[in-house]
Amino acid sequence: MTNEDHNRYVAYALFANAGFYLLIMGFMAVMLFLMSSLPGDGDRRPPIAVFGIMFGFMAVLYAMFAMPSVIAGYGLLKKKHWARTASIIAGIIAGMNFPIGTGACVYALWFFFSDNWKEIYPTEAPPYQTKQIAYGVESQRAAYAEAEREPAPRFDPYNPPDWR
Repeated sequence: MTNEDHNRYVAYALFANAGFYLLIMGFMAVMLFLMSSLPGDGDRRPPIAVFGIMFGFMAVLYAMFAMPSVIAGYGLLKKKHWARTASIIAGIIAGMNFPIGTGACVYALWFFFSDNWKEIYPTEAPPYQTKQIAYGVESQRAAYAEAEREPAPRFDPYNPPDWR
């Protein structure tokens, strides 16, 4: 199996974890519907508003747990530069959801903590992050001094440059 296949299967495992959360939310919605349709007289009916609030809270909670898996799966399939970090975070969060999330967690952590991912994702920074960052007080002062020496480009709003 190639590393491209592993990358794709990790994405599918994370999507399966998110789908499992959606399945649980569906079961909760059916349970809420069945409880709200129970027969009863006045005070003997179950408190539907309480069940609705509980379902809303649980739906938000499950959506918060499923969202990292969806984002990481998308990043893996599109081979985004941030996909490795997102997959590690989503894998750790998915580890709490037994059994599918635990499998996705183990698979994602195995793939991204071994050297397999280096074939797919470059280790250097993306082209828009190639600017050197100045660390330390002295280097920051030097960077500010250099920035002050360079004059700002002038732009005349009445005579714009010819961009053709």
